[in-house]
Amino acid sequence: MLRSVSQGSRRQTGAVPLGTICILIVFASIVSLALKIGPHYIEYRTIQSIIGQLPQSEVNSMARAEVFDAIQKRLPLNSIYDVQVRDIIQFDRGPEATTVTLAYEQREPLFLNIDVVIKFDKQFEFR
Repeated sequence: MLRSVSQGSRRQTGAVPLGTICILIVFASIVSLALKIGPHYIEYRTIQSIIGQLPQSEVNSMARAEVFDAIQKRLPLNSIYDVQVRDIIQFDRGPEATTVTLAYEQREPLFLNIDVVIKFDKQFEFR
C-alpha cells in the first residue's frame, strides 16, 4: 500500500533582482579597488626585489650616489618609469652595517573626493 505524502504548495524561487544587483555592485567595487591598488603593490614588490638584489658585500663600500644610480638603472628594466630613487630611498651608513630604507606612499583616487593612500616601508641591512 502506497501512501501519498502531501508537500503542500512549496515553490522554488530564484534570486531576487534587488539582491542580485546588490551582489553585483559589491563584486564590481571589490574588482575596481583591486585594479586600482594592485599595480602599486606590484611596483613595490619589484622595487623591493631590485634593492634585495644589490650585491651584499659591495653596498658597504659603495658611495650613496652609486647605490642610488645602481637602483635607478634597474627600474626601467623592470618597467618602472615614474619613480625617482632619491624620493623613496633613505641611505644610512653605520659602523657595522649600511641600511637602505624604502619608504613612500601612493595616493590613488577611488571615486568622487575619496582617495586610497597606500604606505610602503621596508628596511634592508647590508653588512
